[in-house]
Amino acid sequence: MLENLRTRASALHEKHGRWIPIIAFVCGFLFDMTFLHRIDEPKVMIQQAVYLVVSIFLITIDFYETANVLAPPAILQRVWKYREFILHFLLGTLLNSYTIFYFKSASSLTSFIFIFILIVVLTVSEFKRFGRSQQKVHMALWSLCLISYFQSLLPILLGFMGIFPFLASGFASILAFALYYKLVRPKLSADPAFLKSHVLYPYVLVQAVFTALYFAHAIPPVPLSVSYMGIYHQVKKEDGDYVLSYTREPFYFWQHGDQSFDARAGDTIYAFIQVFSPAGFKDQLKVRWLFKDPARGWQSQDAIPLVVTGGREAGYRAITQKNNYQPGKWRVQVETIDEHEVGRLDFVVTTDPDTTERIVYTDTH
Repeated sequence: MLENLRTRASALHEKHGRWIPIIAFVCGFLFDMTFLHRIDEPKVMIQQAVYLVVSIFLITIDFYETANVLAPPAILQRVWKYREFILHFLLGTLLNSYTIFYFKSASSLTSFIFIFILIVVLTVSEFKRFGRSQQKVHMALWSLCLISYFQSLLPILLGFMGIFPFLASGFASILAFALYYKLVRPKLSADPAFLKSHVLYPYVLVQAVFTALYFAHAIPPVPLSVSYMGIYHQVKKEDGDYVLSYTREPFYFWQHGDQSFDARAGDTIYAFIQVFSPAGFKDQLKVRWLFKDPARGWQSQDAIPLVVTGGREAGYRAITQKNNYQPGKWRVQVETIDEHEVGRLDFVVTTDPDTTERIVYTDTH
């Protein structure tokens, strides 16, 4: 009976093998949607580390098999034909995870362009075969996952963002790759061209591009993310909660507070902000108010320091206010100290000459 099941499974694999990458992609995505919650959960970081180790093990055995220096271990012989499914599941799950985390932290146009490129890479890698270049693609994808892993891990361990955590994460990924390169080099040294083209160059290329994108402010500031921003006429703290007052009609459900701010004499503009950061995290951000000058474009008006501490599920809550303003287009922007954008919210201020009593609505956060 067992032999019959094996025969049927083999026949199904031969008949429907082309669907295996798609099934792996869907399984990995659904797995992430079900189990992935917070970036700083220990089980998430451990799971990603295990996936990185197992996937590079499969990639390495594939390298050795191609170079005719080592056959797959005997324990893997029966399942070796399913290695592509397993590898795509592992890399797909890792890329899904980092795409979700980057998306949560993205706010600027350049960040969303990076996310779009990441999604295209993820989709193409799952559904397109690259022939003789497939192993290079696998190594490049694994390199991206390795770099992203340390890029998210180091700020969590250090408890702050900035150039030092970025450089430390880059050094950690380079060190991890250098140890791997030293490990595989003896067995692949007979073909130096293969070693460089399939192992060294994919990592160096991905690391170089990732670093360039960071300094171009295109890499979202993982693990920080703005979970909520709103503009209000008044904000009060009562019994540990913030009571947010606004005058817009409730059917403008897509607005956060008074994004169309009708200003009367004496009104103060309040910005309410929730920033998610990992447990144990403490860092200083900036809340920048910008006004769009018709002739000169966006002009910075104020940059108010904001000390953020982590751990709260909904995010660290803070308010900032503006008393001196003029009618026109405005923006509130949350930034790291090195000016990587964490979140933004645009709104419009108009003069309201009405003196009748306002209808005020409230939300609680």
